[in-house]
Amino acid sequence: MYRATQVSKTKRQSALRVGVSIPLLILLAHDALAQTPLPAIEIGARGANAGGGRSGADGRAARSVPVRAASGSEAASIPQQTKLVSPIGGVAPDSPSTTYRVDPRGAQLATGLGGTNPLRAVGFLPSVDAPAIDPYGLANLPGGFKGIRIRGEVSQHGNSITLVDGLPINGINPGPGSTMMIDQENFSSIDLYQGPVPANVNSYFTLPGVIDTRLRWGSDKFGAEISQSAGSASFLRTFARIDSGAFLNGTTKVFLSGSWTDAHQWRGPGMAPQGKSGFAVGIQTNPTDFLEAKLFVAKSSYNANTYAGLNYSQVQNLSAYRYYNFLPISSAIPSLAVNYYNYNTQSFDSWTALGEFTVKVGDVARVVVKPYYFREDGNYLDGMANGMVRNWLIHHDSYGVTSEIKSRILETDLTVGHWFGVQNLPGPPTAWQMSAPNVLGGMTNPNWAILASQTSPHVNNSVYGTASRDFGALHATAGIRYNWETFAGINEMTATGLGAFPYNMALALSPSVIPSRSVNSFTIGTVLPFGALAYDVNKDLQLRVSAGGGYGGPSFDVWPAYQQNVATFQRNGISANQVWQSLRPETAAMVDAGARWSFASWAGNGFLAPTIYYSRNYNKSVVYDPGIGVAYGQNNGQSENFGFQGMGQITPVEGIDLFGTIGYQRSLFLQNLQTLATAPLLTLLNNRVAGRQLPDVPYWISTAGANVRFMGFVFTPIVHVVSSRSGDTTGYQPISGYATLDLNFGYERKVAFGVFNASLSVMNVFNTAYIGQISNGYYQQTSSSGIYFPGAPRTVVAKIGYKF
Repeated sequence: MYRATQVSKTKRQSALRVGVSIPLLILLAHDALAQTPLPAIEIGARGANAGGGRSGADGRAARSVPVRAASGSEAASIPQQTKLVSPIGGVAPDSPSTTYRVDPRGAQLATGLGGTNPLRAVGFLPSVDAPAIDPYGLANLPGGFKGIRIRGEVSQHGNSITLVDGLPINGINPGPGSTMMIDQENFSSIDLYQGPVPANVNSYFTLPGVIDTRLRWGSDKFGAEISQSAGSASFLRTFARIDSGAFLNGTTKVFLSGSWTDAHQWRGPGMAPQGKSGFAVGIQTNPTDFLEAKLFVAKSSYNANTYAGLNYSQVQNLSAYRYYNFLPISSAIPSLAVNYYNYNTQSFDSWTALGEFTVKVGDVARVVVKPYYFREDGNYLDGMANGMVRNWLIHHDSYGVTSEIKSRILETDLTVGHWFGVQNLPGPPTAWQMSAPNVLGGMTNPNWAILASQTSPHVNNSVYGTASRDFGALHATAGIRYNWETFAGINEMTATGLGAFPYNMALALSPSVIPSRSVNSFTIGTVLPFGALAYDVNKDLQLRVSAGGGYGGPSFDVWPAYQQNVATFQRNGISANQVWQSLRPETAAMVDAGARWSFASWAGNGFLAPTIYYSRNYNKSVVYDPGIGVAYGQNNGQSENFGFQGMGQITPVEGIDLFGTIGYQRSLFLQNLQTLATAPLLTLLNNRVAGRQLPDVPYWISTAGANVRFMGFVFTPIVHVVSSRSGDTTGYQPISGYATLDLNFGYERKVAFGVFNASLSVMNVFNTAYIGQISNGYYQQTSSSGIYFPGAPRTVVAKIGYKF
C-alpha cells in the first residue's frame, strides 16, 4: 500500500510539472523579442535532436559538387552530405558530434535478418564491438550487460543507452527493455553518437555513446508490405505492415504492423526466441498549420531459453565445448540439476506508448513536448552455483516527458529544454526467490533471497540548452546540461517463513523492515558542457572538433551484492546505506577531432571520415574486492581512453562500392584500485591495475566489404575482424582474435502492382570458432565463472518480400 501511494504521488507530481511547463514555454515563446523567423524545419525532424536543429552537416543548406553517378542513369550533382554513406552505415550529416547513421539495409546486414536489436544493428560501425551470441541478434542475457562496447566503454545497467525517437524509454533495466520490442522495418534509421554527446540528447547515460532509433512514420501513399524469412536453427520470421496513406484532407497518416519470430538455440535443446510476437501502430496528424501530433504504441512478448556461458577452462578447449549448453534433463544432484535448460529461461511482456506534440508559435518559435511510458512484466529463471534456482521477478514501469522550445535569435538557432523521467524498480533487483531443483524439473522449498520494496523511485531531472550559429565557413555549436539524478530509496523486508507466498503478499505479510539492510534516497547534480566547431576548408573537406562531458552509471549492483553477503559487510562494520550513499555517477572529459572528406578522382568517387579521440574518466564503476572478502560495485576507478577510427567508401567503377571501418582503442586504468592495507596479498596484487588495458577491449576492430550491383542483383561480402583481448584484468585469460566472412545476396524487381525482393545470407562462411561476447564489466578478477560466449556458427538465412 505504501509503495502504491508513493508511485501515485510521483505520477501526480509529474502531471503537474508537465501541465505547468507547457503553457510556460508557449508564453515565453510568444513574448520573445528581437527574434528572426525560423528557417524551414520539418516538424519533428531528426536534426532537432542533434544539436541545435540546423539543416545539413554544418548547419547550412546542402551544396552540390559533381560526382560520378551512384548507379545506372542517375547522374550529375549530389548534395555533399548525402555522399558520406556506405552499405553498413554512414556519417550523420545533421549532428555536430561524431555521429554515424545506419539505414534499414545496413541494419539488416549487421543483424542477420533477425528483425530487431539495435545494439547489433550498429555492430559494423567504427570502434563498436557487439558480437552475436546467436546468428540473428535475438538472444538476451539476464542482468545489466547486453553485449555492446563502444570505444571500450560498456553499456551499463541494461540497454540504457538506446532511445526511441529521442526518448529514453529503457531506463536502468536488467530486462530486455525495448531491445526486442520494435521491428527494424519500423525504423527509418539508427544513429550512433560517440564521444562528446550534444547537450540536448536525452539519455540516462552518454559516456558509452548513445543509440537513437528513429521511427519510420506513416507513408503519404497507401501501401503494404509482407516478408517471410527462414534459416538455420529452424529460424522463422513473418512481418507485415500496412500504411493508410494520407487521409482527412491529407492531414493524417496511420500505420499498423505485426511480426512473429521463432528459432531454436544453435547449441543445446532450447528456444531463443519461442514464438516472439508483437505489433506496433503509429498515428501522425497535422490538423492545422501550427499543430502536429504523433502517437506510437508497441507491444512485444519475448520467451526464450538462456544461453550458457563457458568458463576459461572450456574456452581453452573450444573445439570440444563450442556447442556446450544447458542440459536437456534434470538431475537428482542439485549442482547438476541447475544446468537443466528449463531452469534457465526468461519470459517478458513489454509495451510502450510515446507521443510528440509540436506547436508552432507564430514564425519565431516551436514548442515540442514528448511524453512516454514503458511497462515490462516478466522473470528470469537462473540455475545458480549454490545448487538453487533463482526466480528474478521483474515488474516495473518508467515514464516521463521532454519539453523543448526552439527558436532563432540574431541568426542563432536556440533550443532550451527539460527532461523529467521516473523509473520504478527493479533495477536494482527487489525480488529474488530461491528454490531447490529436483529430478523431475520442478522446484521446491522456496525462500526469498531479496524481498524489498522501494520507498521512492529513481528520478532524473535535466535542464539543457544549445545554441548553433554559422560564421561564414565556421560553424559553431555550444550547449550545457545540468542533470539531477535522484537514487531510489529501498526497504529490505523480513522474509522468514514467507518463501511460498507471491511477492506482493509476502510484502504485505512481512512483519518489519530491516534497517541495516535498507537504503535512503539521495540526489546528485552534475554539469555536462558541450561544444563543437566545424570549418569548411573547401566544398569537399570539413575539419571538426568537439568536446564535452560524459555521464555514466553508478554501481547500482552494490545493492544485491550487499543483500547476498550481509554477514561479511556487517562484520567489517559496513551498512547497506553506507555503500549506497557512496555511489557516484561516472563522469568524463571527452574530446574528438576529425575530418569529413568527399572526393571525385581518377580512382573513383568516395569519402573518408577519420577521427581521433581522448577521454579521461572519473568514478568508473568497478566490481572488485577491496579486502573485505566480497566483490561489490564501487565508483572509484580512474581510467583514460584514446584511439583513432575511420569510415570510408570508394566507387572505383560504376556498380561497385568498396567500404570499410576501422578502430584502434586503448582503455587503461590510471590508478590502482583502492584496497585496505589489511587485505590478503593476492587481493593487493589483483587490485594493482594501473596501466592495464580494461578487460574485453580489443586493440583493433575493423570491417571491410564490397557492394556489387548488376541488373537488380546486389552482392555484398563483408569481413569483420576483432583482435585479441583479455577476459580478465590481470591478463591471465587471453582470448584470441578472430575474423568472419559474411556473404549477402539480394534481388529486387518491379512487378505488377508493387516490388518483389529476395535475399540470401551466409554468415560466418568458414564456420570460424571464436569467443564473441564476454559478460563482464570494467574489472574482472580471474575466475571460473561462465562469462564467455562462443560466436554463432555458419548460418544460412533467406528472405522473400513483396510491397506496394
